[in-house]
Amino acid sequence: MAGPNPASRQSAEEVVRLIRAAILEKHPLRVIYEGRERWLCPQMLGRNKQGRVRVLCLQVGGGSASGLRHGDGQGDWRCLSLEKFSGVELVAGAWQTAGDSLRRPKCIDQVEVEVGIEST
Repeated sequence: MAGPNPASRQSAEEVVRLIRAAILEKHPLRVIYEGRERWLCPQMLGRNKQGRVRVLCLQVGGGSASGLRHGDGQGDWRCLSLEKFSGVELVAGAWQTAGDSLRRPKCIDQVEVEVGIEST
């Protein structure tokens, strides 16, 4: 399942819509984040204490300034800022979560949607 052409300019509302769909339908995403392509399985969307939108996800591929600790396909947990996303698209593939339990991260104060649960 593919989203819009990643080269096209996406509004913040469109990016949020795609992230919500990925969480609710358990679809992986391909995104550009801070200039690097990343493959993500988003788990939670919400806001931090300052009201900024954050996305908790499992990064299963692609690049990162800090690198991926788990090069074995297990993925690394990331809490990412919505304003740094571009080129967001739903992609075909297996959605993943880590073996450890999903707990409320410190980076999200108010949950808007999470895997298996939709609020507001």
